[in-house]
Amino acid sequence: MEETHLWQAQFLIRGLRNEGAPGFGAEVLLPWLAERPEIVTELREIGRPDSHRRPVSDEVSFGLYALSRLVEILIAPFQPVDGDPKLLAWTTGEPWWSGPMPSATAWSEFWPALGAVEIAEDSFHPFFHEVVCVVPADDPDEPPSLVEQLWPGAVVGGLVLVRSGVVVRAGANRLDPVVAAKSCLYWAWWRRNRLVRDLSHGWGGNSQWGTEFRRDYVVGDELHYNVDLRLNPQMSRTGDEVSDLPFEDRRELLRWRHSRTIDVGDDEWPYFDWLVEPRRR
Repeated sequence: MEETHLWQAQFLIRGLRNEGAPGFGAEVLLPWLAERPEIVTELREIGRPDSHRRPVSDEVSFGLYALSRLVEILIAPFQPVDGDPKLLAWTTGEPWWSGPMPSATAWSEFWPALGAVEIAEDSFHPFFHEVVCVVPADDPDEPPSLVEQLWPGAVVGGLVLVRSGVVVRAGANRLDPVVAAKSCLYWAWWRRNRLVRDLSHGWGGNSQWGTEFRRDYVVGDELHYNVDLRLNPQMSRTGDEVSDLPFEDRRELLRWRHSRTIDVGDDEWPYFDWLVEPRRR
């Protein structure tokens, strides 16, 4: 078994859920991380750009997933709140996160301590940016452009921890304002503003933590999506078997993680595809 310490994030999350104080932040997160320097060391090793060529063990992937849940909690204060009951956990009827909300500074205080750097892209790209809101453009064919950043995304080396949450301006033929902002966000455990789906949903208290993290890497002039499926060709061939969507539509779900102009719903399985594309400068 490949040794990993990343899984310890799940115990922090459970502690915050049960005993955390509203507005928690650096006073809780930084001492916890300082006592576990091996987490930062391990992240930096996984984040090395050439790590996109190396598979990780299930245990490491599960640990990355646990850490990603913590990140999703920390970016929550920047999201608009939608009271639609469809956004609640279909297993409990409550939000996927039932613990206290962190402070608005918790995320910005935590990611530098992880050894991460902020995503700093001047142009919109779905690899780097999560669409939170769309401002309609007069020209229906106007491509998406950045209007505002709601939360900063972060990368460790070449590994994307979380994309930046943004408001974009776009024409209706590129992004429908409702579909792009409200359709199901795949590979996500919890958002306050939209429906989400990941492969942990529906499993019990322990089994849900056995969920693999999607690894995306920036490698020079290339963007690598869902690299572990490329490293496992036998799994990647199952994309056609588990989804009725045409390959091109599945690829768009892989890139954007949600629908753009026509809502394909919340019951698709885009998890078994991968992609490498040139990085636009």
